[in-house]
Amino acid sequence: MAEELVGTSKLHGLLIHVEDEDTEIDVDAPTHKVEKGIDLSDHVERKPIVVKISGLLVRPTADRVETLVQKLQKIEFDGKAITYEGRRIYKNMLVSGLSIKANSGIMNGYRFSLTLTEVRIAQSSYVKPKVKAVTASKAKAGRKQTENKKGIKATTHTVKKGDTYSSLAKKYGVTVASLQKLNGYDPRKIPVGAKLKVG
Repeated sequence: MAEELVGTSKLHGLLIHVEDEDTEIDVDAPTHKVEKGIDLSDHVERKPIVVKISGLLVRPTADRVETLVQKLQKIEFDGKAITYEGRRIYKNMLVSGLSIKANSGIMNGYRFSLTLTEVRIAQSSYVKPKVKAVTASKAKAGRKQTENKKGIKATTHTVKKGDTYSSLAKKYGVTVASLQKLNGYDPRKIPVGAKLKVG
């Protein structure tokens, strides 16, 4: 029983008998001249880790072997990142190149080989900007600012019947005192048709 467990590994939770585990850990090193004084690590880029494994896919019955093979095919076809637990543990690995070979010496199983390639998960570099909410001052909040067709705020107003400094102050978002100061008319005697300065 103990001999059967020698070389047993887990591939996405599935028990497989691994005989060889070949790991490639590599980088892209600079091939051009690097300026003196610059950190060399700025020019070295790590490549994804690649693990090639081979061994046996065995189960007590032929049906269970076929189920195992189908599960491995599904993992490969779905492109699902998985964890491999063998001599070392590797996470975020993609399965490719699954190969099975029938052998007369193996009754309920196959010899197999496959490649695991690391998927490096990057963090998003997007940073949500911090924006302050723009609100109108109390004097102007909720009041429509009158603008002409060119988008410039009105500076004068032609007085109509019923206009008062108070109603015009609300309309143009200014104070009653500023309107009185700009125009000089008595608040009770603003002439209809007069052009008042409002800004």
